[in-house]
Amino acid sequence: MKRKMISRILPVILIAAMLFSSNAYAANTAAARAASYQSKDVAIGSSNDVLMVGEIQPTIMSVTMPTYVPFNMARSIQGDNKVISPRITIKNNSSVPVALDVVYTAVDLSKLEGTTWSDGPNVGEKQIAVGFQAESMANQMPTSLDGTKWLRANSSDTINITSISALDSSIMYVVGTLGVAVPENAFTVTPTFVVRQAQ
Repeated sequence: MKRKMISRILPVILIAAMLFSSNAYAANTAAARAASYQSKDVAIGSSNDVLMVGEIQPTIMSVTMPTYVPFNMARSIQGDNKVISPRITIKNNSSVPVALDVVYTAVDLSKLEGTTWSDGPNVGEKQIAVGFQAESMANQMPTSLDGTKWLRANSSDTINITSISALDSSIMYVVGTLGVAVPENAFTVTPTFVVRQAQ
């Protein structure tokens, strides 16, 4: 009778031992996995909240362009454009498209006695006008004044000169025209450029 009782109880004890040992193994394995996470990590399946922090970094815009551009004007130059200018390369080093604006242009005509400034291509006898024009034919100065962004003398104004794609370049030239009675002498034009992210 004792043997029958032991033979009936033994399987129950073995099953209970297996259940307890597998639960203990699973608990130990889960604890080992949780310990391998960083202190701020949460194991999948836990009921903890997860804090997610996003941060918007300011876009750093960088544009390379010359700080000095000499140019010559002469009535004898063929075409409407009376300026000989170097090729001006503007490089956008940013990962976003940028717009290049002129917000102020300081003009000194003191050595051109009696000469005034014009904001466009139609100049009087003693007027002068200067602006920027994008390169339309590779390595060739513009001969016409079509598409010129004209500079306005000694006044605050926002004139978009060009827009440049991310990590790209833009080429432009100084262009201009002058009246028949403008004296032959030096003058200075100093535009203040501002770079902003293009829309």
